[in-house]
Amino acid sequence: MWVKICGITRYEDARAACAYGADAVGFVLTLSRRRADPYLLGSWIHEIQGVEKVGVFTDEDPVYIAEISKRLGLDAVQLHAPLALAHRLLLEDFRVIMALKDADPGPEPARIPEGFPCRVLLDPSMGTGRAGNWRRLGIPFILAGGLTPENVGQAIAQAGPFGVDVSSGVETEPGIKDREKIRKFIQEAKK
Repeated sequence: MWVKICGITRYEDARAACAYGADAVGFVLTLSRRRADPYLLGSWIHEIQGVEKVGVFTDEDPVYIAEISKRLGLDAVQLHAPLALAHRLLLEDFRVIMALKDADPGPEPARIPEGFPCRVLLDPSMGTGRAGNWRRLGIPFILAGGLTPENVGQAIAQAGPFGVDVSSGVETEPGIKDREKIRKFIQEAKK
């Protein structure tokens, strides 16, 4: 099971996620209570090795996303806004994760243009930390929203994702992670 610990703002939390076996760490680089300061992040992010480093964005200009992501040495960008033609430039240097609130047929899946290679992250809560409807989909996806060390096993069993993404479920306060919760979440997810 692929595991991403998101909303990282501190070096020690990133190191703990790596030490406990996370596959990816996420840094919110858009307006949010969990926003990581890019300048402070730049002072230590290059020391984080062996995990996928993901920048989380909303409606920022794709040129800005590419610029800051290159400067920080990110491997992937996670987008929480509709894709535009200009987002194709991100594919030159980064893997893309497209966040969707709902994967039902209708207007939202159309946000991923035909032939746009990306991973899909399903987050019914869209960053609020509330648990959504855990169900299986007809595509590989990453499950997020309301996951905790106590419920991640049940969520995986119900939804069958290839990966899980957690932020508030392993925090003591927004942007401040609890090492024991990180350890337990990863342990439960990878059972």
